[in-house]
Amino acid sequence: MLAEGRVAIIMSGSPFVIVVPITNHDLVHAAEDNYLRFPYANLLRIVRIGAVLMSLLLPGLYLAITDFHHEMIPTDLLLAVASARERVPFPAIIEVLIMEVSFELIREAGIRIPGPIGPTLGIIGALILGQAAVAANIVSPILIIIVAVTGIGSFAIPNFSAGFAFRVLRFAFILLAVSAGFLGITTGIFLLALWFVSAKSFGVPYISPFAPRTSGSFVENILKAPIWKQEKRPDYMNTKKDKMQPKYSRAWDRSNNNSEDEGEEE
Repeated sequence: MLAEGRVAIIMSGSPFVIVVPITNHDLVHAAEDNYLRFPYANLLRIVRIGAVLMSLLLPGLYLAITDFHHEMIPTDLLLAVASARERVPFPAIIEVLIMEVSFELIREAGIRIPGPIGPTLGIIGALILGQAAVAANIVSPILIIIVAVTGIGSFAIPNFSAGFAFRVLRFAFILLAVSAGFLGITTGIFLLALWFVSAKSFGVPYISPFAPRTSGSFVENILKAPIWKQEKRPDYMNTKKDKMQPKYSRAWDRSNNNSEDEGEEE
């Protein structure tokens, strides 16, 4: 982060370092990406982006399809969903809220219990609770799958604070979906996009390099470029020096190195 031109704030007694400014795509990057080759790092980043979308929209999409847009799913799947929910006495929104709140309780309890008992309690509690809820006809089996996939997606978000934000926004999209279906989800995405566009982090737009569009930043910031292309700092940072390091990664390119050395001497 320092090499990219950012500022690191270290506080006494805190194990965390605050880095400013920050953008939206930085929240899906992990520290281990720097130590992986770019094909593997790009695969992991694409998986994380999919995890963010699932964690944010999957329960809302389920409610919108089951309550408003039955024509969006195949007939066989629709019959399977209808037969699974046939004996459930609650509406779909009550099912989703019961399972989401239960999952949050299990996650919080697993974190607060010290030692190796916490993860064990979380796994066993989720299995027993889900099986008991299905056996008691309180929720449908497909909803257990959706809530489980949503929870796994939230765990795949590298930034802890961003994970909290997406967990809160998930409940907002659930309410919008049960109110107006896809129209409510689209409205929520539109309002969230307006907030992203207007937000800034220490003068840097939050969704850079998308808006405003800057040169040469998409590949190097959304995805990871090869190591020999990671010479320049992000354009939206407006740093005094564009390069973060000398061009030593391609030492065989003598002509390019000589011209750069001459420019630095001048």
